[in-house]
Amino acid sequence: MLEELNKKAKKVGLHVAHAKKAELYSIRKVKNGKLVAKNVDADEATKIIKKYK
Repeated sequence: MLEELNKKAKKVGLHVAHAKKAELYSIRKVKNGKLVAKNVDADEATKIIKKYK
């Protein structure tokens, strides 16, 4: 799942990584590393990626 999210996120300039909690992700901007979202599940991460398009 992480690989799929990262492929989508890379196109819009974001990076997805595993959070400390299981099954959750954090999203950062590639350009400056600023945190966009923390401790979101896969569905929320997809929504955030679509929002940045």
